[in-house]
Amino acid sequence: LRHWTSVPPSINATWLASDTTPCSSWVGVQCDHSHHVVNLTLPDYGIAGQLGPEIGNLSRLEYLELASNNLTGQIPDAFKNMHNLNLLSLPYNQLSGEIPDSLTHAPQLNLVDLSHNTLSGSIPTSIGNMTQLLQLYLQSNQLSGTIPSSIGNCSKLQELFLDKNHLEGILPQSLNNLNDLAYFDVASNRLKGTIPFGSAASCKNLKNLDLSFNDFSGGLPSSLGNCSALSEFSAVNCNLDGNIPPSFGLLTKLSILYLPENHLSGKVPPEIGNCMSLTELHLYSNQLEGNIPSELGKLRKLVDLELFSNQLTGEIPLSIWKIKSLKHLLVYNNSLSGELPLEMTELKQLKNISLFSNQFSGVIPPSL
Repeated sequence: LRHWTSVPPSINATWLASDTTPCSSWVGVQCDHSHHVVNLTLPDYGIAGQLGPEIGNLSRLEYLELASNNLTGQIPDAFKNMHNLNLLSLPYNQLSGEIPDSLTHAPQLNLVDLSHNTLSGSIPTSIGNMTQLLQLYLQSNQLSGTIPSSIGNCSKLQELFLDKNHLEGILPQSLNNLNDLAYFDVASNRLKGTIPFGSAASCKNLKNLDLSFNDFSGGLPSSLGNCSALSEFSAVNCNLDGNIPPSFGLLTKLSILYLPENHLSGKVPPEIGNCMSLTELHLYSNQLEGNIPSELGKLRKLVDLELFSNQLTGEIPLSIWKIKSLKHLLVYNNSLSGELPLEMTELKQLKNISLFSNQFSGVIPPSL
């Protein structure tokens, strides 16, 4: 590729112009039985330069894997001729410019990974043409504009990562068309509007959902309780208000629930005690009030419970002190009261306990 300005010795030693075909000994190159290049796989080779338009001459290419190199410049407008391309992996380079519209016209693409570059501009509205797409990774770029509603036409999509960009606007309702979606991350953007997930029970396969560091409105929809496969849900610092829906108790596979640094009010729903797989529960820096529900004591796998900086009152339920797996208990800066029971000394895994700025009384158990 003539636009590569620096290649390692392993390429120079095997990519010989005198060879009649690159198929026999060229490192990173595989061919089909007709001696057409179908696989170009050179991740982490220290290749510098640009991905020139000549890449379009490899019309039979199925896999292009150039991750973790030093590629610069724009992605060439050369993919519309690659009718067999299944995988395009270019993360961890220094690619810039806009995502070419031609990329969305490679009909067989299953995986596109352009993450960790400096790509700018909008996600093409023609993204909906990519009906075979299973995985789309665009995180850690400088993309702007909105998430096209046509993304809902990518009906086979399983993983969609758009985090750490400058995307704005709303989450399109068409995301509910993605019935196979398992991983969705839009953290650290400029998104607004309401959270659409869960309507019509469309999120049965959703496992990981990260909405953190955006500016949503309308609170947490109770329909999220329909996302029965959800294992990790994060909505940190999202401007959320209103209550935590009791329907979250339906999320029996939930292991991580992060909702801190919002404006959530009302009580901690006792139904969360039904989330028996929960290991980390972060609800700190909100406006939650009332008692810590004793039902949280049913969370026998809970390792990290962080409820600090709220308006919680009453005693810490005795059931909390019986969670043997608990390592971190942070409830400072509330209005909790009562005495600290002897049972707290039985938490052998405990590494960090912060109780200050409350109204506790009595003595600290000497055996602690």
